[in-house]
Amino acid sequence: MSIVNYLSIITNTNLFKSFSQEALISLFSRIPYKIEKYSKGDLILAEDDTCSTLNLILEGTLEVQKMDASGKVLSIAEFTKGDIFGEMLIFADKNTSPINVLAKSKVAVLHIQKDAVLSLCQSNKGFLLEYLRIISNKALILNLKLKEVTLKTIRQKICEYLFAQHKEQNSLKIKLNMTKKDWADKIGVQRPSLSRELIKLKEEGIIEYDKDIIIKDLDSLKELI
Repeated sequence: MSIVNYLSIITNTNLFKSFSQEALISLFSRIPYKIEKYSKGDLILAEDDTCSTLNLILEGTLEVQKMDASGKVLSIAEFTKGDIFGEMLIFADKNTSPINVLAKSKVAVLHIQKDAVLSLCQSNKGFLLEYLRIISNKALILNLKLKEVTLKTIRQKICEYLFAQHKEQNSLKIKLNMTKKDWADKIGVQRPSLSRELIKLKEEGIIEYDKDIIIKDLDSLKELI
């Protein structure tokens, strides 16, 4: 599909705002790229896929999803026309995706190869500065989101860990294979706080524990995550 059909969209994005339409035509005649169209529900980037392109949305809306330990699908963000994704992965040592990206509608995406992005950063200061600005802003947003995640209650952290172990061990009897101190360190809580919450969960009939932990009420445990 010809890049000419999307020149007005591309020149209106922050990443390519320093380019004229003529300059873009010249640019895309020299660099490797691909324009792909997707239908609603298509998986554009799957978790653990290698991300080797910078991706610009030309049409439609995408949804970023992540599956938690209980199998619940979490909607993290939506991207629309003019947004980019993959920019924080392509130059990473481990450039595999931690999330799924799905089409929420009919979507067209411009995929630009990593080498072409590197060449653009070296040859065009405006592109480089905007690329760095986008990465910096997204890193800041991710840091704020991480703080929100770490505000989970101790109970949520315990139940999330137990449910993950239940799935991994395929049993309601969870073998911890660690001390309570190690468990507390693993989920980022104090040992006395862990012990107090375990006592409460036991009193509520959700778990039983001695050396190992037995999940007595799996449904209630899942609801607490």
